[in-house]
Amino acid sequence: MRYIKNFLDFVEIRTKIASVFPFLVGVGYVLYNFASFKPRQTLIFFAAMLLFDMTTTAINNHIGHRQTGRSPHYSAAVSLAIIAAMLLSAAVLGLYLVSISGIVILLVGIFCFAIGITYTFGPLPISRTPFGELFSGLVMGVCIPFIAVQINNPIIDISLYNFSRVIIGAEWAELLALGLVVVPLICCIANIMLANNICDVEEDLRIKRYTLPVYIGVEKSLRLYGLLYLAAYLFIAIAAIARVVPLFTLAVLFTCIPVRKNILRLMELQDKKRSFPTAVLNFLLICVPYAACIWLGSLLQLLSIN
Repeated sequence: MRYIKNFLDFVEIRTKIASVFPFLVGVGYVLYNFASFKPRQTLIFFAAMLLFDMTTTAINNHIGHRQTGRSPHYSAAVSLAIIAAMLLSAAVLGLYLVSISGIVILLVGIFCFAIGITYTFGPLPISRTPFGELFSGLVMGVCIPFIAVQINNPIIDISLYNFSRVIIGAEWAELLALGLVVVPLICCIANIMLANNICDVEEDLRIKRYTLPVYIGVEKSLRLYGLLYLAAYLFIAIAAIARVVPLFTLAVLFTCIPVRKNILRLMELQDKKRSFPTAVLNFLLICVPYAACIWLGSLLQLLSIN
């Protein structure tokens, strides 16, 4: 039991909600709009996604322990072996998914792998730059739902003719609709990173880690933090009114009351232990009912069809 707990702590399993809920929103969206679901592809993608998310976290912890001198979960050799095993497993599952779902998944997967690895590893990790919020929001808030939709009901098609001509076809209206749906996810995921960096400004300055709050300052970062939640609610309302998600998804707007309270908490106190968890709580307050409403709409629609 101790070994399992140590591993789950090493990969920070509690943080995987940031990838699970975009996955649930993507699958719920494709069910609601297209009544299409391919269990095998969906389960393979979920496993590959979770393994890769755990891999990037493990890499971050492995490097972090070496740089800060904190007590590591495992020896360097064991850590690297676990990371290699998870990365290889995610790659194998991903390539199998590509073989049954097409080249679009390969291209998006390569982008996700590249960002995931360079996010915490390399001469200049993305997490140490002002672009951490942007890339975490894009990869988890856009790519995960997009792949969930693409494997169940393709909206982009790439064909190669005679190895000399590439034909790209896209359902632009469906891409735009999906874009409306994923903006709240982008905002909430980016805000987790932003809140984390706001609370770490002093330490980041000391170790020369130039994150977005270091560049623009805490006051402007807090203002951006609030505006991103405002954008999330705005796009939830637009998506519901446009009927790309169920109309009763508007009920998610009522979560603005506790979310606002948590925003004010972070504005009053920027502390990693006492106020940063409110960003994770806000993610749950918005994304749990958001995903639940989409899934409930899918279920009601399927029942009405039958």
